[in-house]
Amino acid sequence: MRTYSKLFLTLSTIFLFSCKDDTIKLLEDMAGTWKVDEIVYSKTGQTAPDSVVKYPNSIFQLNECDDYKAKVCNGFYNLQGNEKVNIQYNASSSFNEASIFVYETTRPKIDLNGSYTVTINDNNMTLKRSQASNVTYQGNSIELRLKK
Repeated sequence: MRTYSKLFLTLSTIFLFSCKDDTIKLLEDMAGTWKVDEIVYSKTGQTAPDSVVKYPNSIFQLNECDDYKAKVCNGFYNLQGNEKVNIQYNASSSFNEASIFVYETTRPKIDLNGSYTVTINDNNMTLKRSQASNVTYQGNSIELRLKK
């Protein structure tokens, strides 16, 4: 019986340490070059968007993290040939909800700074957030629709 207990304990320990942290898995899934399909602006609480802006030839680059323990990664976005905006981002995944926090390193024409809820389905990723603290878009939400 002791042999089975030791075997069970050993296998359980190996299983626990072999499972990836949900946040690391999220960061790995997000890494890569994403084409910006469109950005949707809506009044908070409304189902119909106020405006849908298409962004052909625009990208959102999320590089693989150098240090997953720090969970701070680098990347950039470039919308419609405007200046390339370098970003640092991190992520958290808890209670079946994922978030990304974008910290811009310059003051761009299109400000995407903030915390987004992330949804990834196959080759599509959606970043969504409330614009409550943004003076220009107060009372609106923003949704970035990206494709691999």
